[in-house]
Amino acid sequence: MKKTDDFFDKTKEMADKSEAKLGETFEKVKKSEAYSKITEAMEQVGDIVEKKIVEIRESDIPGQVEKLRDKAETQTERMIEQAKAYGSIIASDLDEVIASLKEKLSGDESKKNL
Repeated sequence: MKKTDDFFDKTKEMADKSEAKLGETFEKVKKSEAYSKITEAMEQVGDIVEKKIVEIRESDIPGQVEKLRDKAETQTERMIEQAKAYGSIIASDLDEVIASLKEKLSGDESKKNL
């Protein structure tokens, strides 16, 4: 048990030292000029994003988007109606072609019987 206890004690001691070293290093990084500049830049970006969100909410963009959606919906409905009308015309034309073919085929059949 002695070896196991020594191993765990040494491991704990190393972990504690590592944690302390990381803490010291992080404190040094926080005090560095680069960290300060990055933090400041991130705050500025956050401020800009917040201002833009407010501008968009206060602008007429949501209303314009709604109008655009309504217009697209209206145009889509109109196009669907046109497609139905063209489909009806095509179906009617096909019916005429089929009827004509039936007449021709039945006429050919009657000639064969003579």
